[in-house]
Amino acid sequence: MANYLVKLTADMKTAMKGGDKPRLEVIRMLISDLKKKAIDTKVDNLPDEEEAAILQRAIKTRADTVTQANAAGRPEIAAKEQSEIDVIAAYLPKQMAAEEVAAKVREIAAAIGYQGGKDTGRFMKEWMAKYKGLADGKLVQDALKTLG
Repeated sequence: MANYLVKLTADMKTAMKGGDKPRLEVIRMLISDLKKKAIDTKVDNLPDEEEAAILQRAIKTRADTVTQANAAGRPEIAAKEQSEIDVIAAYLPKQMAAEEVAAKVREIAAAIGYQGGKDTGRFMKEWMAKYKGLADGKLVQDALKTLG
């Protein structure tokens, strides 16, 4: 078992014993997603990076739902989804703040001699090698657009 699945399984048992039903529901869903992906890819254990990507996708899906629920005037749905995001985010590495992302983008851009759109692929290769999973891709894109 990979690290995320082990941690989630242990936390599921704790949530069951503590009677924390909302947390238990989210953890069970995450475990199910991780196991489904392992079965689909025909492997016993997913690499940590792949497990983290599944958790990040779960957060992104819920964030979209929060936006839609707020736009539709459904704050109770937005609040539920936000609480699920908080549970999932606790398992992932801390995300960089927008200012930190902008600083790192400038740093990498300077190091590779970023000249604009034609260098985006090269920039992203460097970014992913150093900071994969530590920042929202939209923040990285926005910071890159401000450079040129």
